[in-house]
Amino acid sequence: MKRLPPALALFLLAPLVGEYLLGNIPLDAWAPAAFPPTALLYGCGAVLIREVVVRAGGGWGMTLLLAIAYGVVEEALVTQSLFNLNYLGLGLGSYGEIPWLGISAPWSVYVLSIHSVWSIFTPIVLIETLYPDRRGPWLRARGLISNTIGYVAGAAILFFAMYLNPDNKAFLLSAGQLIGAVVVVAALIAVAFLTRGRGRTATHRAWPPAAMGAFALAGGSAMFLLFEFGPARKVISEPLTLILLSVLMTVVLAVLVVNTRATGWSHRHVFALAAGAVLTYCWTGFMVQITQYGLHLVPTLIQILLVAGALWLLVRARDCHLERLTDHS
Repeated sequence: MKRLPPALALFLLAPLVGEYLLGNIPLDAWAPAAFPPTALLYGCGAVLIREVVVRAGGGWGMTLLLAIAYGVVEEALVTQSLFNLNYLGLGLGSYGEIPWLGISAPWSVYVLSIHSVWSIFTPIVLIETLYPDRRGPWLRARGLISNTIGYVAGAAILFFAMYLNPDNKAFLLSAGQLIGAVVVVAALIAVAFLTRGRGRTATHRAWPPAAMGAFALAGGSAMFLLFEFGPARKVISEPLTLILLSVLMTVVLAVLVVNTRATGWSHRHVFALAAGAVLTYCWTGFMVQITQYGLHLVPTLIQILLVAGALWLLVRARDCHLERLTDHS
């Protein structure tokens, strides 16, 4: 990927991590056909967020907030899965419903987490690490306009694909849900801009990067296990699942806040978090692919190749970062 322009590399990597490494798309004849619209949505979205953050002088906190806003747009306004509790007939919102909002709390936490962390934040971190000398803007005005058009086109394609899917029964969110989602997106964007550039206030030191990576792997794996093997598979009860998810999210947020505001926090820590996230998908992708589409030889081999590619990318990104540190020492 080092031979590609960084914007193109991010455009390609975002859908590969966000959907293919996750195992969410069947790895058969449908996989190549699904890539172009997925790349338009994920790839263009990731590039636009990265360019906005760089031009605004923001950091990784701003990137994550805008990534969450991206997740709300996709799942509330495009696929509408946040409000369609029987999205694609999968029953993803079959428990933990908040009636006055019309959403399922576990599904909302899960899907917004995977989009913000894995589909957007992690690919941006990896490409930034692979191209350590390209910290400035990657695109000019024409590139920004092209990416915006691509993102809108990808969103439109996915919206109509989901609306016309017979399993969704022409579902449309209500006017109140539409207004609420737009307000949430606007609030997240506003907070992202208001919090950019804030310095650290704590005097304690951040955890070692290896510890942050292990924490990301453990936290991401726990979230997947709770959602995949909770009440939907009758492994643990609904109340216990909700309690454990709440505790997990609280611990994750607390650890991130404490460490990102600590002294010694650096890009090595951010890369470690992204690496832990990628490693989570490296094993959960098999679980998702098999539980959704069954165990088949060719898809399993393709999934193995995706994992091998992801591991190679992590090693290459780590080497690029170490080379940069050596050059500046």
